[in-house]
Amino acid sequence: MKKNSLTPTDLVRKYYQTLVFNYAEYPTCDHWNYNYRSDDYKNSLIQWLKFNKEKPIFFYVHIPFCEQLCWFCTCSKMITTNYKNVQDYLPYLYKEIDLLFDLLKKNNLKLNVKTVFFGGGSPTILNREDLKTLVDKLRNNFDFSKVDNFTVEIDPRRVDADRLMYNHKVCGANRLSFGMQDFDPTVQRRVNRVQPYEIFEKILTDEVRQAYKTIAFDLLVGQPGQNKKTMNDTCDKIIKLKPTVVQTSLLAYKPWVNKASIRMVEEGPLPDFIERKELLDVINKKLADAGYIRVAFESYALPSDPMVKAMKNKEVHYGASGTQTGGRVNFIGVGSSTKGNLGDDYYSQNFYDLPSYKKCLDKNIFPIFRGLKLSQDDKIRQHATQQLRTYWKIDFADFENRFKIDCKEYFAKEIESLRDMENDGLVEISDQCILITKVGQDFAQFITNRFDVYDPPNKSYSDRLETIKKAKQDQEMAKEYAKNL
Repeated sequence: MKKNSLTPTDLVRKYYQTLVFNYAEYPTCDHWNYNYRSDDYKNSLIQWLKFNKEKPIFFYVHIPFCEQLCWFCTCSKMITTNYKNVQDYLPYLYKEIDLLFDLLKKNNLKLNVKTVFFGGGSPTILNREDLKTLVDKLRNNFDFSKVDNFTVEIDPRRVDADRLMYNHKVCGANRLSFGMQDFDPTVQRRVNRVQPYEIFEKILTDEVRQAYKTIAFDLLVGQPGQNKKTMNDTCDKIIKLKPTVVQTSLLAYKPWVNKASIRMVEEGPLPDFIERKELLDVINKKLADAGYIRVAFESYALPSDPMVKAMKNKEVHYGASGTQTGGRVNFIGVGSSTKGNLGDDYYSQNFYDLPSYKKCLDKNIFPIFRGLKLSQDDKIRQHATQQLRTYWKIDFADFENRFKIDCKEYFAKEIESLRDMENDGLVEISDQCILITKVGQDFAQFITNRFDVYDPPNKSYSDRLETIKKAKQDQEMAKEYAKNL
């Protein structure tokens, strides 16, 4: 078969014009059930754990507070400089933790927690005493000695080296995740997140580096003012600071989620699709030349970091917290807006808004906002999205062993739809597998989209908007349910 000779720019123009998802989960959350409530969650949890007692658990804790709004942010958060708001939230968080572990105790079940992750918002808003109280609450409920990875997301503007050592020595944290985003001063100003390079130099002392096995930087691509020169300079600074992991993500411009994001474009447009691809090319080359190894779609790690070994052993997973070590994720979360998934069987999510979250807990019920019991087809396609997104490959034998299907027959339509991408050199299709090529790796989300039956490539923009509109209507109904408890 003769291959097309399209330039990278041609490929971007052809494929980057479609709105697709990053597939942190499949089906995506707009397709979850808003009638999935507290009892559904309890039953799902009990039934799943009865048959999966030894499976490792990723335990997530959400702290939904920041002292300053980053204009690019689409995460669930509350902006406050009044610590009383944090103190009002924590008793509800503790109550949810108690509800969870009381339920498990009544059913003679335990969690095999291997990973703990504090995210936000910004967990660094917690003072030392409240952080320790929260950690002690978890220590009293499961065996912390089994925890391999304990991550605390860090706002570098709110901590010093002494605080990081407190988190390690007193609380047990061994992995850092910094919201680095970009080092260019103009870019930082245009997104309302000014944090000079020198802050990181000061924080990352030799003692801190020895204490934490992984130091991760989040690098956000597509911010206003970014260009090839600024990205080169940012990458040079990253390389000089030598984090063990760099995780990239593409900026999602959603003014309907965060109205302040409009302020980012007051001085000019965001980088377009072609410019974004140029930025990714800079990152790929600079980090590769510095010895970083690409891990899955968006991560880069030094050979010494556990993520590289995990990738070789097929023990990484991609989800809401980025690419993490530990294999197939079994994710249980507490806190407002937190998502969870029990293997490939169930999804769930807590209420975003604090009034609904608190109202449920006042009534001693889990603050479940929506959820989903996956069908067999959902499970098969979820596995496909994870494999493509993480390992660049659908291995037919793996699917046939796991699901007892003829993979080529099951995905016959999808394989046929990939022929144009095969001609363009983005994928290779053989009798053994579908493989994303090196050129195709930056197009992985578009390749993955070919396996999505909820939001397929041929779904019109208007139909996608209708899906979002319906989800928002259902969200309001769910909030009414909580209000009337």
